[in-house]
Amino acid sequence: MKNSGKNFQIVWDYKALGIDVWVIPKGTPRTDDTYKLIAFAASAAVQADQTRYISYGPANKDAVAHVDPAILLHLPTAPDNMRIALLLDAHFWSDKGDDQRQRFTA
Repeated sequence: MKNSGKNFQIVWDYKALGIDVWVIPKGTPRTDDTYKLIAFAASAAVQADQTRYISYGPANKDAVAHVDPAILLHLPTAPDNMRIALLLDAHFWSDKGDDQRQRFTA
């Protein structure tokens, strides 16, 4: 493939995206601090900065605008890489996962 006249290999072709969540246990004594931590970690600035150290794609879409363009094309969540991503359907697997496992391991 070509990008800006330079040849490079796409590492993220046809990746499968998963979804993670943050959880705050009920009754935790530091609920306010926990919300602050999540807000900090999920902020666009922090997620964009993280890409300078590890090639995790930011989950916050607003972070993409703050990522160094030289780094962005190597991230799984770069706009060009996302167009061919497979988003795993959690509802499907929740509803039909047991049936599918039995079908394909029989």
